Amino acid sequence: MRRLGTRGAVIATAMLVAVVSAEAQPKPAEAAVALEPGALDALTSMGAYLRTLKSFQVVAATTDEDVLEDGQKVQYAGTATILARLPNGLRAEVSDDRKERLYFYDGRSFTLFGKRINYYATVAAPPTLGQLADKLDEEYGLGVPLADLFRWGSPSWGPAGITVATDLGPSVVQGTTCQHYAYRQADIDWQIWIQKGDYPLPRKLVITTRTDEARPQHTAVYTWNLAPSFNDAAFTFDPPAGAGKVVLATVAAGQ
Repeated sequence: MRRLGTRGAVIATAMLVAVVSAEAQPKPAEAAVALEPGALDALTSMGAYLRTLKSFQVVAATTDEDVLEDGQKVQYAGTATILARLPNGLRAEVSDDRKERLYFYDGRSFTLFGKRINYYATVAAPPTLGQLADKLDEEYGLGVPLADLFRWGSPSWGPAGITVATDLGPSVVQGTTCQHYAYRQADIDWQIWIQKGDYPLPRKLVITTRTDEARPQHTAVYTWNLAPSFNDAAFTFDPPAGAGKVVLATVAAGQ
């Protein structure tokens, strides 16, 4: 039996925990008590760059931890593949040992399709991906895969709520030179690895839940394609033969 898990953490507002290069020395704990301007500026620069992207494809290799009743932690691996057209197109596929789901958004409607069970639900949607992420979270308790990518790219995003921001120095993620940062918020710690140079893309994210003494984590490593090939049909759901339609339950209805 599970006591707590982080399976939905792809929609969390931040990230943490990483691999520092062998040459980098960890900063003393007493240094991590302030907001380092460079660490906050890195998030601002990354968000500004993401806003310049008109479309992209990203594959995230994810690892999530669940905590059992006896405190033992177990891990589950998965993959999330996103095709995005900013500001109003999304096709996503999430697959792991437990589920295989497809997400479609065309700027007018959103559809969630359970591929293994062959059922889908469609609801009216707002005009932007950032607004969609908020609506699904607030009304249906659902997370858009890799939703932080769209929130960071939103003009309204800001570092409010971050109480600690630390630059941990250079690191390498899958052969890409990055800068490694750590942040703290009310209930989570998170780390992010941002690509150095002219393309400040997030390359790795780790979120640690602080409300559980076992500190379960969500990890995502990103592989980017900034020139994907697609057409408008990619964001439209075409029900397969025999697929059943259901109503997407709201948070209030599910309580």
